[in-house]
Amino acid sequence: MTEGDRAVTPGDWVEFLQSRESDELFREIYGDRPGLISERKGSFRRLVEHFAAVFGEDRELILARSPCRINLMGMHVEHRGGFVNYVTHSKEIIAAAARNGGDKVDMVDIRSGSFPRRGFEIGEEIGLGDFSDWVKYIESPRVVERVGENQGDWSNYVKAGVLRLQNRFSDTPLHGMDMAFLGNIPTSSGLSSSSAMVVVSSLAAIEVNGLSVEESELVNLCGEGEWYVGTRGGAGDHAAMLFCRRESICHLRFFPFEVTEYLPFPPGHDIVIANSMKSAHKAGEVLDAYNQTIAAYNMVLMMIKSAMADMGFSRDIIEGTRHLRDVNPERIPLVDIYRIIGSLPDRATRDYLRQKFEGMTEGIEHIFRTHREPGRGYRIRSVALFGVAECERGRRFADILGAGDVEELGRLMLIEHDGDRVVQNEGGLERPWINDLGDDRVRRLIEDSSSDDPRRLARARLHYQPGGYGCSSPELDEMVDIARSVPGVLGAGLTGAGFGGCIRILVRSESTAALIDALKSRYYDPRGLPSAAEVIQTVARAGVLGRE
Repeated sequence: MTEGDRAVTPGDWVEFLQSRESDELFREIYGDRPGLISERKGSFRRLVEHFAAVFGEDRELILARSPCRINLMGMHVEHRGGFVNYVTHSKEIIAAAARNGGDKVDMVDIRSGSFPRRGFEIGEEIGLGDFSDWVKYIESPRVVERVGENQGDWSNYVKAGVLRLQNRFSDTPLHGMDMAFLGNIPTSSGLSSSSAMVVVSSLAAIEVNGLSVEESELVNLCGEGEWYVGTRGGAGDHAAMLFCRRESICHLRFFPFEVTEYLPFPPGHDIVIANSMKSAHKAGEVLDAYNQTIAAYNMVLMMIKSAMADMGFSRDIIEGTRHLRDVNPERIPLVDIYRIIGSLPDRATRDYLRQKFEGMTEGIEHIFRTHREPGRGYRIRSVALFGVAECERGRRFADILGAGDVEELGRLMLIEHDGDRVVQNEGGLERPWINDLGDDRVRRLIEDSSSDDPRRLARARLHYQPGGYGCSSPELDEMVDIARSVPGVLGAGLTGAGFGGCIRILVRSESTAALIDALKSRYYDPRGLPSAAEVIQTVARAGVLGRE
């Protein structure tokens, strides 16, 4: 919304949100869904009124929003250069912001019982470490200590966005802001409410300060900004929030970042999102497990390149293998991929890795600093196979969807989840799921991939291998097993980092109601939980209201 050169106040926003003039804008964002539009308008009005009550009426106010995201295929591989396939969902975080007279960011949330009032001074935060380099800054002892004292606090995600922007625009002191927030993304659900907070805070800071930032650059700034809280993930979630389109699937990758195409939803099918109600909050042991697996990925690539050298691969192939996605059948014969993976240890301790890469001590120790050492060592071989296979699944997604083979997409979703699975439910009994990749299994893959038998060759195709990333939970596995037992369900698996949160389910539309009923009767009701399964409603990308 614009008012010429006049400042747009909270009162102006309330008047606009009550007018028919706003209907067109909200239809562009949320589609022709009167119920959703009415609910969203009501939320924005509550936000504006809350801002005015706390910070005053006579303010030049901007409104920003960021939806949550759902990854349909390409789990855990955006930071490995793999293709990911995202949609945005109608659950979102909205923010109202206005410049204030200093450099303090003052934050309130309507849900004050869960998100108490917070604030920070940009100058004070800058002084805690070496701000000339973002990674050095977030690893500075005083910064690590401050984040640790408030680990998991919602204010850290606002700091992440604002401070990364200040680091990027180091010659332009950023203005402080008064900010109010309201969100309906379930926290710790795997729908990335944390990344949505980083994105919406960054958008607000850019608008309030009149900064010029290309959206592709903003993706990386948000991704790197979120490292502030202690995670070492990629920028896939932020990219989805900033680039997805309503009614489309965004097929994108990194290194370099590019959106290669927007894909239509398969007609006659729904994507259902179901919340396990098991927290996936990345703090404490979960944060440690998350960073351990990211570290294993980093070690895997180093060990793959070492194995290539030992096996006599050409210099061009070795140097061209910069990311796990580069280990694919278009560059390397499939049988050689399995030979490489078979040469890797099942697990590796830090002492083993230090000895193997003694000339790279500084880089190895830098990786180790983000987490504690796993008790049995890092999972190497199974993580390697999951990573290269999942990159292949993510890449193939667009071609399979374009060919209309929805059943194949469902099959790959189930295989993908088996790579994350930790338990299997059979006849009401739960037993551990073993993700480790033994020598016998690797030997069969090598033999099948070099066979003349078409059936064995098909069985050995890379995208049919689950590997073993192992970031699910018993609750997620149970929900997947319930879903796959319902006729009309084609595929299911976790979405997000795992350890809890949500699963997404590909289902024929005529079976959607039966699926939701099955989850209610077999998962939610026995636990005394409200049903938390719904059909996703795609929405427009994140943005400043009136600037989309």
